[in-house]
Amino acid sequence: MKREFVKTENSKRLRANVALQQNRGSQESGWIVVYGRPGEGKTRTLHNWASENGALMVTAQVDWTVRRMMLEFADKLGIEPTTGFERRIEDVIAAEEIPIILDEAGFALQRSAACLERLRGITDKTCTLVVIVMMEQDVPRLARRTQISSRARLCEFQKSTLADVAAACAQLSEVEIAPALVQRIFKDTDARMRLVLSAIHVIEAVAHKLGKARIEFEDVKSMQLCDDFTRSIRDARKRRIQTGAQS
Repeated sequence: MKREFVKTENSKRLRANVALQQNRGSQESGWIVVYGRPGEGKTRTLHNWASENGALMVTAQVDWTVRRMMLEFADKLGIEPTTGFERRIEDVIAAEEIPIILDEAGFALQRSAACLERLRGITDKTCTLVVIVMMEQDVPRLARRTQISSRARLCEFQKSTLADVAAACAQLSEVEIAPALVQRIFKDTDARMRLVLSAIHVIEAVAHKLGKARIEFEDVKSMQLCDDFTRSIRDARKRRIQTGAQS
């Protein structure tokens, strides 16, 4: 599978929100909250945007503290963690106008959101853009932190379109995937980009085995293209309900 970035509707939506925040009136209100279903491509999209824009990207952990966050910032920026290193971090971010991306930001809501409050302190001084990425269920928790949420613009990563899935198949697959099979991938994966990539990988393996440069719907008709844990749980629950109704 090719290592390319697919410009989906969600990636365009992110860039549109970034453009709006870059032209904001209130300089300290430069936050964007990216949220959506698991597997929609949030992290992949932010990694791509970070590489294009020289952003400082870190991932929150379940046991994160403010000091650990600042040490990760220092490591990314090549700053020695000696006396006064936190001030030097702020100075570099401000001088170079470095955007900040915090993935898995739901973990940063722990301990009275101390890490996010520290990040707010940095961005209030530097007026830099900050993008935090979290799950949908974490957004209401963030909303209660009005000192932060009042500075933020929401950017929802929505379900990928059929055109998004078709673009991923065309750009990433080493073999041609027939339109009818693209339709099946869209349906079987529920358009979650993480599962789309898994399906493409399976199709490429079939193509290699069959020695074909193009895979049709019929070539994989009886095969499972991806393993969706949430759908498996949902199907198992449905079977239990049906069994109970019949007994």
